[in-house]
Amino acid sequence: MHSRQHFLFASIAFGVIVLFAAVVPAWAQGNYEIQVYGSDLVAPDHTMVELHSNFTFEGTKTTMDGVLPTNHAEHETVEITQGITDWFETGFYIFTSIQSDGGWQWVGDHIRPRFSVPESWHWPVGVSLSNEIGYQRAAFSRDTWTWEIRPIVDKKIGRWYLAFNPALDRSFHGPSVNQGVSSLPILSSATTSQNESQAGLSITLLTDRSPISVRFGISNSSSFLPSTSIWGQTGSLTSEWASARLLPPII
Repeated sequence: MHSRQHFLFASIAFGVIVLFAAVVPAWAQGNYEIQVYGSDLVAPDHTMVELHSNFTFEGTKTTMDGVLPTNHAEHETVEITQGITDWFETGFYIFTSIQSDGGWQWVGDHIRPRFSVPESWHWPVGVSLSNEIGYQRAAFSRDTWTWEIRPIVDKKIGRWYLAFNPALDRSFHGPSVNQGVSSLPILSSATTSQNESQAGLSITLLTDRSPISVRFGISNSSSFLPSTSIWGQTGSLTSEWASARLLPPII
């Protein structure tokens, strides 16, 4: 039984990665929640609440194709993740934006079911598959309904933790519908720290058709301490502050 499950999961993961490799990179990642995922999940019956705060120092300065400018916009994203089993969790996002004129607006919501290979399978690397589906208002994204598929591969080697996040994106409503499945930039991260309670240097690479962008930051795996980073892409510069808290099980 386990062998059949192993084969099924490996086949799905391989198929998604092959599909990703066959698609030409097209879209840039939004700056509401800039994150490299690990393969581990929130423990069953536990809830993780995270706040992602992004400030865009340099962005678009005028309304383009009906999308509001991003220059000096503050994006606040609440992420709530519920652990269900040792191989499945579900996350929910609430996206908001504080525009440079001071207006605070709701942007949209996403749901993110994620499957992971259990540690009991003893794979040499961590593997999981994230699906993020949701809506964002046309004032903030030309494509209002989208689906992101993100295979996740990670590995801890001594003091280093490495993660690799390719992604596929599909629009269901908006000008990109006719493009079919498009690849998002590849996010990969390397973090070093003495142990899980200490902060370490985090380096993230964003690979797109444009030159590679690099994010430097301080990361911490503790549930109670924030992480900060600076994110640079062609035509924009964004800083992110993120904090997470693991809530006790609800009885």
